[in-house]
Amino acid sequence: MKPLPTALALALTAAIVAPSGARAQNAPTVVEYRQGLMQAFRTHMGGVGAALTDAAPVGHAEHHAVAFDRMAQALANVFPEGSTGGRALPAIWSDRDDFMDKVTDIQTATARLVTASRTGDAEQIGTAMQGVRQTCSGCHGTYRGPAN
Repeated sequence: MKPLPTALALALTAAIVAPSGARAQNAPTVVEYRQGLMQAFRTHMGGVGAALTDAAPVGHAEHHAVAFDRMAQALANVFPEGSTGGRALPAIWSDRDDFMDKVTDIQTATARLVTASRTGDAEQIGTAMQGVRQTCSGCHGTYRGPAN
């Protein structure tokens, strides 16, 4: 088993040993995890794209779509109250209902991508991928700040 990077190991240790009240205030750990999740989204989006351009077998689109969909299920839990930081804008918490609607939109779009990827039809996969991109953009346009 490959050892964890030092920063991740320390963050996990702090989360485990910290009292529950302190855990809520340990926002950098949540922010780092959230940023890692978003990076994984980009990676899997690229994997689907590679399958659509023959850089990878079209069947690989399904592997990436399934991973993307499963990670989308985690989105509702990676923006807990008080976990400001990174590019997350305060509107995530002040307009929680709209933000959660956008989380549901991405979950629906990634589920459609999984269905399309199982057909092996590049056109259907591409159409579903465009739907995923639109939901990502719709959320980022409102709830993600500019890059540093």
